[in-house]
Amino acid sequence: MFNTVFVPGYGNSINGHWQEIWYKEFKDSYWVEQNDWENPHCADWVETLNLLIQSLEGPTLLVTHSLGGSTVIEWSKKHTANILGVFLVAVPDVQSINFPEAISGYQTPPLEKLPFPSIVLASTDDPYSKLDRTKYFAKAWGSELISMGDLGHVNTDSNLGNWPEGKNLLNTFIGTLDTSGSNKALQRTNC
Repeated sequence: MFNTVFVPGYGNSINGHWQEIWYKEFKDSYWVEQNDWENPHCADWVETLNLLIQSLEGPTLLVTHSLGGSTVIEWSKKHTANILGVFLVAVPDVQSINFPEAISGYQTPPLEKLPFPSIVLASTDDPYSKLDRTKYFAKAWGSELISMGDLGHVNTDSNLGNWPEGKNLLNTFIGTLDTSGSNKALQRTNC
C-alpha cells in the first residue's frame, strides 16, 4: 500500500482537469494545496509540497502536472522521503519565452538525475515546452519519455476528461515500481 500525492500546476488542476478527476477516484490520495495558485514562488511551493510529503507514512507516488512537476524536480534537490516514483505530465520549459511571468524562482532547472524512478509524458504541441527541450530535460533527470502526440498542455483545454490513456500509462508505470503493494495499487487505480 502506498500514498498517491497529486501535485497540480500553475492555476491549480480543477474544473474537470484529469488530475482532479483521478484524485477523486483514487483511494489514499492527497492533493497539494498551494497558498497562491496565480503567483507561484518556487521556494513556497517546494515547502508546501515538502510539508505534505513529510506528514505521510509509508511510500509515496507523485502524480504531477505542469509546474507541479517542476516543483517536484526542485524539491528533490533539497529533500528526501520514501518516494516510489514520479509521474511527470507536461513539465514546462521554465526557460522558454512562453513561461508565465507571474511564476518566480524556477528559471534555473536542476539537471541532475532524480533519486527515484520517473516518467515524463509530453505533448508534441505543448505551448510551454518544445519536444526537443522535454527530451533534453528527461534525459538529464534519468526519466523515461513518452510522446503523447498533439495534446496541447495536457490540461482542461485539451478536453481529456478522465484521460484513460494517461491512466493506463500510470498503471503501467506503477507496475514497474519496486513495491510489494504495487499489485494492490494497480487494482485500486484501475477505474
